[in-house]
Amino acid sequence: MSSTNVNVNDWVLYEKEGYKARIILNRPEKLNATNMAIYKRIGELLDQIDVDPDVRVVILKGKGRAFSAGYDIGDTAEVRSILEVLSDLERYVNGTRWKIWNLTKPVIAQLQGYCLGGGCELILACDFLIGAEDLQIGEPEIQFGENPAFLMIPWVTGLRKAKELLLTGDKISGVEAERIGLITRAVPADKLEEEVEKLADKLIKIPAPAMQLQKRGINRTYETMGMNPAIDSWTDMGLWLHVLKTPEVLEFNKITKEKGVKAALAWRDEYFSK
Repeated sequence: MSSTNVNVNDWVLYEKEGYKARIILNRPEKLNATNMAIYKRIGELLDQIDVDPDVRVVILKGKGRAFSAGYDIGDTAEVRSILEVLSDLERYVNGTRWKIWNLTKPVIAQLQGYCLGGGCELILACDFLIGAEDLQIGEPEIQFGENPAFLMIPWVTGLRKAKELLLTGDKISGVEAERIGLITRAVPADKLEEEVEKLADKLIKIPAPAMQLQKRGINRTYETMGMNPAIDSWTDMGLWLHVLKTPEVLEFNKITKEKGVKAALAWRDEYFSK
C-alpha cells in the first residue's frame, strides 16, 4: 500500500482523554512499519501537543501485535540524492525524535511484540519505556548494511551492551532490555496497558511547571555531555553506507526489489543462522 493513496491520518491516530494524549501507530497489517509521512504526522501532533495546556502526558503506542517492526524498507519512495535523504532524516525523522526529547510533557512508550530498527529509534527519546516481558527489541539494520540514524543506544545502555546490540543486530527480550537499562520496566503482556495507564495517571498529578523544568534539567545533563551533537554528527556519517555497498547488501536489495521485503528478510535470517 503506497503512501500516495492513503491518508496518513489513518496511519497515525490521535486521541485525547482528560489530560492524556495518545498517538497511535495504525498499520497493524504491516506491523506498524513507519515511513516519512508517518514521521511528519507524528511531528505535527507533537507540535500541537506541546502548546496544548490540556495535555499533561503523552502515550505513544501501536495497534495490533507489534509496536513497530521498523522503517518500511519496502516503501516505494522515489530515488533521491544523498543530500535529500540527509535533509529528510534531519528535518522529519530525527527531527521528530528530538521533538519527543524536547517536549514539555512526559512521553510514555507502550511496547509490545516487535520494537525494531526505526521503531526502536522512535521511542529512545521517550521519557518512559514500558514493554511487555516477551517484547523483541533491537536495531538489526547492520545485518542488511544499514545503520541507526539516531544513535542514542550508547547513551542509554553504556559501551559494552551498545556494541553487543549494534554490532550484531541481535534482538533482546523486554526482560533483558529492562536489565540493561534500555527500557524503564518490563511487565506481563496482559498487564501492559494497565501499567502504562497507571503511570500516566500518576504523572498527570505532578504540577505541570515542575514536570517541565525537571525533564529539561535531566535532559540538559546529557546534552552538556555532548549527546545531541554526537547523534547529529553521526547521521551524515552514516549515509556513507548508501554508497559503500557490499555483495551481501546488493543481494539483499536485489531480493527486496524482485521478491519483496519478506523474502529478503527470510534470506537475511537464513544467512545469519548458518
